[in-house]
Amino acid sequence: MTRVFKIPIHVSQPELVRPETSTPREFKYLSNIDDQFGLRNHIPFVHFYPPSEDLRARDPAALIKQALAKVLVYYYPVAGRLRSSDNGKLVVDCCDEGVVFGEADSDITMAELHKINGGLKPPFPMWDQLLVEDIWGSYLIIDAPLLRMQVTRLACGGFILAYTFNHCICDAYGAYQFITALSEFCLNLNLIAPSNLPSWGREILNPRTPPIISHRHPEYDISDSPTLTYTETDFKLLAQTSIFFSNSDISLLKNQLDGRRNPTFDAVASCLWKARTRALTNPNAITRLLFPIDTRFRCKPSLPKGYYGSAVVFPCAIAKANEVMGKPLHYAASLISEVKKRVAGNEYRASVLDFIEMNERRGFCMDEAFVVSDMCRLRFAEIDFGWGGGVYGGPGRAGTGLKPGMVTSIIGHKNEEGVEGVLALVSLPLESVDRFHMEVRKQIESATSLNLVAAL
Repeated sequence: MTRVFKIPIHVSQPELVRPETSTPREFKYLSNIDDQFGLRNHIPFVHFYPPSEDLRARDPAALIKQALAKVLVYYYPVAGRLRSSDNGKLVVDCCDEGVVFGEADSDITMAELHKINGGLKPPFPMWDQLLVEDIWGSYLIIDAPLLRMQVTRLACGGFILAYTFNHCICDAYGAYQFITALSEFCLNLNLIAPSNLPSWGREILNPRTPPIISHRHPEYDISDSPTLTYTETDFKLLAQTSIFFSNSDISLLKNQLDGRRNPTFDAVASCLWKARTRALTNPNAITRLLFPIDTRFRCKPSLPKGYYGSAVVFPCAIAKANEVMGKPLHYAASLISEVKKRVAGNEYRASVLDFIEMNERRGFCMDEAFVVSDMCRLRFAEIDFGWGGGVYGGPGRAGTGLKPGMVTSIIGHKNEEGVEGVLALVSLPLESVDRFHMEVRKQIESATSLNLVAAL
């Protein structure tokens, strides 16, 4: 949890940046994964870069803006707009209208930022100033810019890069790919093309004819009730917090699970699910854990190298809340493992595409649902714009998705003491934050106690 902190900052009037040279004017097909209702939101990211003595005279905002115009030549659909077509299907109008770019200046230094909130990690108490164009919830999806970016120069010579993508145009991997390409142009403005050329390829994810729903899909809402739309105020009423799992903590959690080689995700996600259920959920409810799985490199037909669209499916573990609360941690982890086995192979993704086709792009089931998105393999902090690696790079905040508090992201992180591990970004009602943290620590400490008993 964090308090609002105002830093002295001057933000310029945002402008639209367009591709440097002419690009094709056309309409691009979005896959059923791209334009499903559950992804009609925005995904924000941020990078913090310390000053470099060699680059004190260089303006990071001017450099990134120039590189952005170059990278958009290759990612020209990002400079377009989403339009609504037949039956609510979205398409990309490659109209070259551009992306939003803003720059700002602050009197604060990177060293001072380190002291504000126990180190440079989410939640960032000054987030609204670092990305004034940030969008919460499912607003400004159609007929609006697909990327909004801001560079804030710091008094010490460091800078902050913050941006948010429309989730329909890319997933986290796609965002990472785009920003990596942007960094390559920053390192060499004369670069002919990015090292990983982007590929559209959305037509590979066409539904089958006829569609075949071969799996159950409890992750989707099949009721006839209208999907609720939440306002920015609804999202901001919740408190932002994060919790750090050191590698030692993760080992202790893994020791509670069945099996010798337990994935880090299973250990951390089951701990978060159990803690959140205890902190928020009625014991008599049915609770769901959704976890995105990237199908880029694991399903046939294969997606082309450079694919930056959404390629994730959202398998779902279901359990009675009182069982998640009361049973040992390995119970929740075993549910995750069972779902992973059930959705392995090519058929599950095909079934998802067909389900969405036959059910009018329904949203995810939001009743007592919790999403844990694993970004640990995306090394945002290592992206180099010429100033070296970042102090922090990754999701800008919790509170993404369509429902306040539903989505948590986990990323690889090194804390202020140099300890490596995983950081979870969480959004909760204020009155539940302390309980949530307590429940997480309780699970880690119970593993410590079990180890001590076993050693006697």
